[in-house]
Amino acid sequence: MKRIDWYLAVNHGYTHAVLLGIPVLILGLVANDVGSRTELVGWFALGGMVYGFGAFPAGWLAVKHPSETLAGGLALAAIGLGLAAALPERTGPALVICGAGLAAYHPTGIALLAEIYPDGTGQALARNGVGGNVGQVAGPLLAATWPWVGPQGVLWVFAVAAVATLLLGLGTIPAPAGPSAQGRSVLLALLTLPVIALETASALNGFAFRAVMVITPLEVEDFLTSLGTTAENAAPTVALLIAIATIAGIPGTLAAGRAIERNGAGPVIFVAALGVLAGVLLLAGGLTGALPGGLWLATVGMAIFGAFSYGSQPALNTRLAELTDADGRAMLFGVTFALRFGLSFGAPLLVLALVQWQATHVMAALCALVVLPSLWAWKQR
Repeated sequence: MKRIDWYLAVNHGYTHAVLLGIPVLILGLVANDVGSRTELVGWFALGGMVYGFGAFPAGWLAVKHPSETLAGGLALAAIGLGLAAALPERTGPALVICGAGLAAYHPTGIALLAEIYPDGTGQALARNGVGGNVGQVAGPLLAATWPWVGPQGVLWVFAVAAVATLLLGLGTIPAPAGPSAQGRSVLLALLTLPVIALETASALNGFAFRAVMVITPLEVEDFLTSLGTTAENAAPTVALLIAIATIAGIPGTLAAGRAIERNGAGPVIFVAALGVLAGVLLLAGGLTGALPGGLWLATVGMAIFGAFSYGSQPALNTRLAELTDADGRAMLFGVTFALRFGLSFGAPLLVLALVQWQATHVMAALCALVVLPSLWAWKQR
């Protein structure tokens, strides 16, 4: 692997470490009276929407300034996390600042990899996805140390890690070659039926993923509390369950990369959607008691969910790269991640708002919505 591959993998991992670490850290922030669960989830969701929709301006900037876009995003994330650590009463707005900074990676890094490896995009994105998976394991486990180091201590570690990642990337990104993309060409690409199908599947995929990964820690804590466990003692179990999903995502991502090279991205997108739904049904059955097995069954469900959910990402991104020209790819990825991530952070708010439904049932319904658009995206040429 080249040095740029390592930097992009670490940047990818860092981005997801924070995004998956914060939901676990919210348990500690609530326990330390920084805010209520609803208030902090609301701020996190708002920051997540800024993160998601911020991918569009990030993609636009990345067309001509990829190195500066990545460095600026990491600097902004460090500022937001440092503010939350230093001033707990400003944690909510600080999470929004952090979200704005984290928006930089996906449209920039994915477009760079598609440009560097035009003939092996699926494998390159799968390798990069493993970096994201490692971060998704490390983030919740780090956040679960809040009973010992305090929530502010965890936030300081996240802030310092942003600076370290920024320093790692200095001098690794080459200057872009060729003319800048025209906004009109990107708009025309978005209006083609294959891209519409893909964007629909991608956006619903992100919506379902975020609902599961943000709400599951809260549901598992409630499940354990009903058994007499305190919030502090529940934190390691919650983090471990999220970590299992992301660890399972590593072989899932690598297997998806190989399947893409053999069979194309389309069938992988559809099969992954079916696997995601199966995993969440087991998760919901275990936590609600609808199926025997309790937390053990929920753990199996999370592992299946993680393997197929993370495996879907290189397939979706590879298919989009196949449908676009290199000069407009960063902008189109910006639009894609704005839809996938920006809309997805509305999912936790939707789950919390539908109080008349069990949260696990809402999560399963959102995963079911992904299946038909994924089949549509596969069959479009």
